[in-house]
Amino acid sequence: MVFNEKVVPLWLLIVNDDIMRQEIDCFLACQSVTDISATVAQLRKSIAVRHIFLMTSELSADTPQDCTVVPVEHIQSSDFVMRVAEHAVAPYVLLSMKSTPLTIGETAMERMLWAAEDTKAAMVYSDRWQMEHGSRKAHPVIDYQDGSLRDDFDFGSLLLIRTSLLHKYATTDRERDYQWAGFYDLRLFLSREGTLFHLNEYLYTEEENDLRASGEKQFDYVNPANREVQIEMEQACTAHLRQIGALVDTTQYQDVDFGEQEFEVEASVVIPVFNREKTIEDAVESALSQKTSFKYNVIVVDNHSTDGTGDILSRLSLCHSDKQNRLHVIVPERTDLGIGGCWNEAVNSPYCGRFAVQLDSDDLYSSPKTLQVIVDAFHKQKAAMIVGSYRMCDFDLNTLPPGLIAHQEWTDENGPNNALRINGLGAPRAFFTPVLRSIGFPNTSYGEDYALGLIFSRRFRIGRIFTELYLCRRWGGNSDAALSVEKVNANNLYKDRLRTMEVKARQQMNQQKENVKSLSPLMRFFDRQLIIWEEVRQRYRDLNDVETRELVGEGGAFTVQWNPARIRSTGAKIDARSLAERPCFLCAENRPKEQIHRVIDGKYELLVNPFPILPVHFTLPTLKHQPQAILPMYGEILRLLEKDAGLTILYNGPKCGASAPDHAHLQAVSTGVLPLQQTWQRLSRNLVEVVRQGEDSGIWHIADYPAAAFLIRSHTMEEGERLFKRLYACLPQREDETEPMMNVIAWRQGETTLSVVLPRKKHRPDCYMQEGEAQYIISPGAVDMGGLIITPREEDFRKITPEVAMGIYQEVSLTTEQVEEVRRAVSTWSDISEKPKVKSQEPDVKVGIVSAQKIQFTLNAPYMAKGELIEGEQTVEFSEGGILWRGMQYRELTFTPQSPSASFSLHDVTIGVNFHWERKETQVFLGTLRLVVEADKITAINQLPVEQYLASVISSEMKATAGLELLKAHAVISRSWLLAQMKRREENVGKRDGFFSFIKKDDEIIRWYDREDHTIFDVCADDHCQRYQGITKQTSKAVEQALKATRGRILCYGDEICDARFSKCCGGVTEEFQYCWEDTPKPYLISVEDPFCNTDDKEVLSQVLNDYDQETNDFYRWTVEYTVDELSHLVNEKLKDDFGTITDLIPLERGKSGRIWKLKIVGTKKTLTIGKELEIRRALSESHLYSSAFDVEKTATGFRLKGRGWGHGVGLCQIGAAVMGQKGFKYDEILLHYYRGAEIKKIY
Repeated sequence: MVFNEKVVPLWLLIVNDDIMRQEIDCFLACQSVTDISATVAQLRKSIAVRHIFLMTSELSADTPQDCTVVPVEHIQSSDFVMRVAEHAVAPYVLLSMKSTPLTIGETAMERMLWAAEDTKAAMVYSDRWQMEHGSRKAHPVIDYQDGSLRDDFDFGSLLLIRTSLLHKYATTDRERDYQWAGFYDLRLFLSREGTLFHLNEYLYTEEENDLRASGEKQFDYVNPANREVQIEMEQACTAHLRQIGALVDTTQYQDVDFGEQEFEVEASVVIPVFNREKTIEDAVESALSQKTSFKYNVIVVDNHSTDGTGDILSRLSLCHSDKQNRLHVIVPERTDLGIGGCWNEAVNSPYCGRFAVQLDSDDLYSSPKTLQVIVDAFHKQKAAMIVGSYRMCDFDLNTLPPGLIAHQEWTDENGPNNALRINGLGAPRAFFTPVLRSIGFPNTSYGEDYALGLIFSRRFRIGRIFTELYLCRRWGGNSDAALSVEKVNANNLYKDRLRTMEVKARQQMNQQKENVKSLSPLMRFFDRQLIIWEEVRQRYRDLNDVETRELVGEGGAFTVQWNPARIRSTGAKIDARSLAERPCFLCAENRPKEQIHRVIDGKYELLVNPFPILPVHFTLPTLKHQPQAILPMYGEILRLLEKDAGLTILYNGPKCGASAPDHAHLQAVSTGVLPLQQTWQRLSRNLVEVVRQGEDSGIWHIADYPAAAFLIRSHTMEEGERLFKRLYACLPQREDETEPMMNVIAWRQGETTLSVVLPRKKHRPDCYMQEGEAQYIISPGAVDMGGLIITPREEDFRKITPEVAMGIYQEVSLTTEQVEEVRRAVSTWSDISEKPKVKSQEPDVKVGIVSAQKIQFTLNAPYMAKGELIEGEQTVEFSEGGILWRGMQYRELTFTPQSPSASFSLHDVTIGVNFHWERKETQVFLGTLRLVVEADKITAINQLPVEQYLASVISSEMKATAGLELLKAHAVISRSWLLAQMKRREENVGKRDGFFSFIKKDDEIIRWYDREDHTIFDVCADDHCQRYQGITKQTSKAVEQALKATRGRILCYGDEICDARFSKCCGGVTEEFQYCWEDTPKPYLISVEDPFCNTDDKEVLSQVLNDYDQETNDFYRWTVEYTVDELSHLVNEKLKDDFGTITDLIPLERGKSGRIWKLKIVGTKKTLTIGKELEIRRALSESHLYSSAFDVEKTATGFRLKGRGWGHGVGLCQIGAAVMGQKGFKYDEILLHYYRGAEIKKIY
């Protein structure tokens, strides 16, 4: 018959019972005919049953009458599901999933069928009775919801499924077939197609053979014996999440910046406790016994214990009072807190450290190193949450089944998705405190940690430690060792609810409907400040009641805000005397103790503005007290916008609204709130082009704005800085001012940065100084110039008109004629200064080639030495403190060429000193040869013009067939680096300590290697300076063209020649100068993300890597492994000391790129800290480790170093630059990508 899916009225069912007849095909799991014979007999009595099928792996001769045997190996397999679908013809399928005896209740089939019809459910399941040890017990189940993704969800063994959906599943393309997850995949499919309906009636009784306690069953999914099953379950769940749009893409995770807030201690162990007098002392002592390289504390939250717990904690506090306040006991004011609420008390307290680490009051840490291991894992894995592994044990620490719970099922790629399928993540759990504070624990005492894990895993990486860290003690007082079915159901229902919330949140995230602003580090910082500074919190709250007015006139629309609190800024005196007399409120020593700060890019501090104009308002002063100036700060504006597109960055010139012109600073507010931005769509329709670069970058005049305004539109930082400098150079500047008067308002629009520069001619309008009705206390800053006029006085707010506002704009802005002059100047401006500020003619460079006691060389053409012409083979030897040549002794010899093409050949020149490609060869050079005694050796020095030297350097550093823009860029940096070293050597002549590069203590050696080792020549010919091989390498026309196009051009930062470092491959992030050499940061050598250097394009690599360099091809990511014996022998030999057996390598300090600059080497006989990066690379390799940007992993036999990049990583990345050149970037764009804030100047 054809099944009618319309709702059937009750009277019709009663009158015509034919509707119910033969609606169900039954499929029974069967191992023994005896066990299911009673069930079959019951089913035969139901008029609803059409067919009965026995699903078994073995055929039986005594098959019950009217039953069909269907062979199947595994009841949970895809084969099982497909065979059921193949045989099912009735509208519904009844599955009996257990082969144990089953007693079906009277009219149970009819009740399930009725429920299916009334609800149109995809599947119906019910409560049941269970026979346990001969006793019948009620076993209710829970409602299914979107988050009921556990593969062990308890439906019971009797399920009614709509056959049409079963057939649909069978004919739908699926990702795979399963041996163990077939039914799981089916029920996930059914949940997507309809309702899985729970009928709250006890409809059958089943035998239960698994009578283990709940505390044992809960670990089945981590049992290694079930690993194959779990892999399939994970695959099915992942496919389901993909289908419903709830799959987390772990490649899109947010990075965490562990420096986003300041903390007194690095880590806090958090112990919530209630009535644990038997265990609390053990837990606290376990926490306080941790051995770490950082400061930590222990926070115990006593949730109003009524036993002796409080007294024990008081005694412990007294006992440990001498331990730097490491133990803090908090008793909450509230009495309604669960474990999660207690955690919130701890992490929101001022005691909490950067990382909050779990320790339950029943449990212990496995060793004194647990805390150190966890904090190290945060930094190594760059995770916002860490989960470790724990061992189940009794109160005497004897191991209990299943032993170590390591959650090996977790993978970086899919762990966050699989987490929705399982009921726990592991322990101990540790959290990055700023993120934890922003999310907060649910105030429950079950599942609170799991809830946090799900939320964290949505946006942040969760790191794992698979070795034992923690002892989970089971004892009689434990609350979760053996739970009733009601308690298990309540727990599962709650966790399913958490998963439902998380599924829906992930769906919103993937649909980009989630509010990500609240997840930003910036807003976490902002929220924290408001929480701990009540006065400022009230000021921001008062902004909700600040009155505003709209002014609409012919010149445009403005908003006026009455904000009395801003009188401090608007009325500020900024004359020299006033500034000298007042303490600078931006300097750290003068700020309120409640004001927190965060260091940004090593040069700025982030502060919440305590006198806000807008609901989110930051101030960013420089760390150093220095005058307000835009030119060195514009790059920071662009960097800030790259990091957080939700901001608008503001700059007020010294006399353009800056209330602290003596201390350089920027401001930041939420983007899109200024009238300028709100009317941008209209304003951008009538932009007047001044200069265009590329498709849509350049400078425009904003013609329709009421004040003089120029737009800079850029797509990269380099492009933006270049365009700003161009406009800056063309703005009028008064003789008494340090820079052109201006305000800047900058924000991001998609991938584009928009900077509106508002040039000024006046600080304040005349009405500011007037009296009576004519006075308006308005001192325009960037916010005012952006259309939001701030009036601290109510009378000004009430009386201002559109005409008055327009008049103020026009009075303080450039005139129409001045704007036109700026436009003309910008359109004709040259971006490279032709003024010779450093030297006016090409200098000579002295290059140290080789140093030995005996040197052989050939003069290939006539040379003049000691008054005679010399040619042919020559030999010099060190003898009695001088140079022995042709039987005579000299202190110094100079061989001067007699023609420009004359050359000499030096034999046995070592190249790649101490590198893996080290070798000797004969090299040919142009120019003058000088032989000089240094110590007990003779040094050969080649003196020649800089441009001639560069031709060899560029050809030696990379293939002469490289792209032209790359060759131009390399010509500029090689020239810049060389001239900077020559200048520095000149400045240090006669200074005995000018090149100090060594710090040695008993337990520490910090050494860096640089050109400062050279005192008798400018640079050496090897890789430690720039690779120079004379004319040994043929120079191509492209190299000559690059040198000609850039002749005399260098990188400068202000009037300083840039020390333009470069390396082969930065590994994705460049390093900063101070982490490799002197502790003197260089503002143009900051850490830059490099998306270009990850390439295996042989054409690109061949531009940079010479033949012997191409012996190395794993430089972007590499791995080196040592046995303990190999590493111990290597370190002992390289550091010339007896460390014994090396037991650990501990990175202590890293630079911005992750390069280690302080490494602790721990041996059985000696422990030593070494640095900087080259010293580390030399100590851990026969020649040089590729870089010091590596992580240390201990293996079963020794150590594994997993690293990034090749070289020190500072400045230009040669491979990244090659890729940029191939992608069409010009040489100046390449240079300004790596050397931020620099400019190109021509000096000869």
